[in-house]
Amino acid sequence: MNISKEILGSGLTCEVRKVQIKGEEYAIKLFKDNISTQQIKKEINILSQIDHHNVVHLVDGNHEERFMITELLEKMDLFDILAKGQKPFSIASIKYIILQLTAAIQYIHKLGFVHRDIKIENILLDKKLDIKICDFGFAEAIKGGYVTRSAGTQGYLAPELQGQGQINTEALPITEVFSLGVCLFLTAFAHPPFRQTTKACPYWRLISNGQWAKYWQAVDKQKKYDDEFRSLIQGMLEPDPAKRMTIDQVLDHQFIIGGCKNTFHLEVWERMKID
Repeated sequence: MNISKEILGSGLTCEVRKVQIKGEEYAIKLFKDNISTQQIKKEINILSQIDHHNVVHLVDGNHEERFMITELLEKMDLFDILAKGQKPFSIASIKYIILQLTAAIQYIHKLGFVHRDIKIENILLDKKLDIKICDFGFAEAIKGGYVTRSAGTQGYLAPELQGQGQINTEALPITEVFSLGVCLFLTAFAHPPFRQTTKACPYWRLISNGQWAKYWQAVDKQKKYDDEFRSLIQGMLEPDPAKRMTIDQVLDHQFIIGGCKNTFHLEVWERMKID
């Protein structure tokens, strides 16, 4: 195993580098000392049970030696691709992205797990420019009991995840529909729907008060998107988890099943050529 000096990415808990094994290139995640062996073991265990086209593939891992090896993906994430074009994706690409992401999350939930940090920065691309969900550092088993409420990233957190204390893991799957709704909005507008889900944010106040008409007047003055798209956003970003759309309902929504020629790969390729 030959680990490259080139750093592909780094964060608070790990560093990712290229690694060569028997002539093939992979990515190796080297965990820092501030993350426990038990956390590493959990991430490896969860990812080892996931086999989906739109989820990063685990090759090897050892919690005692504090590393994890996965397939090698492109350095750019969906956030980078969006920023490259400095404009939203096309309707066809938006439909493709949300379908791939939602189907992958539905699969993960059916296995009994939640990702807990769905965001466009955690959506990478492989060499074929196919979408891959990565970074399962916050992932939990749905039947895991109680966990810290506020794990994840502000701006993507459902309102019920705000604040201190713990939350039952069985309440977490519906929070990922909310995070996917934020991702959907970002691909369509190239900016977030709100800064965070607290009353301090004026856009969130409109949503939490049910003032969707005023909200759309503020964020979509040109009426770029029709009622079909808006109803999906409203269902996914519903403040009340009991009224929020389920993952199955998202996949059955007319905006998703309406169909559209896939232009995502071509669009990404064009954006990647921009200097």
